[in-house]
Amino acid sequence: MKNYLLVILLLAVVPAFGQQTSTSPASYSERKLSVGVFGTYKTVGLQADYRFASRWGVKVAGARQFDYDRESEYGLAGIGLLTYYLPTNSKVVEPLLGLGTVRSSYHWALAGQSGTVTDWNVGGGFGTNFRFSERFKTGLNVLLVNGFRAEYNSGAGDMLVTGRRLVVFPALTLDALL
Repeated sequence: MKNYLLVILLLAVVPAFGQQTSTSPASYSERKLSVGVFGTYKTVGLQADYRFASRWGVKVAGARQFDYDRESEYGLAGIGLLTYYLPTNSKVVEPLLGLGTVRSSYHWALAGQSGTVTDWNVGGGFGTNFRFSERFKTGLNVLLVNGFRAEYNSGAGDMLVTGRRLVVFPALTLDALL
């Protein structure tokens, strides 16, 4: 598993290595807003990105996780990241880093009962977008979240947060530039 994560990390950040900090004009016009979709091996979601400066932006996303053992269980997440786009001489590659907050929600159903566990925490991400036309870009991004671990407490009849874990979501993205 560690080898796969290392390969994903290298593919996401290698285009930024060896680049000079001065940039050349892009072959495409600058767009400040993009909206799109992303998907991982067990999550789908919508995202929007707004650049308030040439290298700085804000990315927000909403996701739904669907890989649970019981049919009526699901997870939701809201993500907000301050993003920095690394300087590059490439006209089509835009590597980025982000740091922000994540609100996650886990709806559980077990032993005839159900409920929702919610959590606010820190998250981050990195990746590379590839702009392939005037209006579209695609990317490989990795989201890292300090997620929670929950276990059912039969005495309390409730799901409780029992610890923390690093959750890694490699994601493919497709964005329309507005």
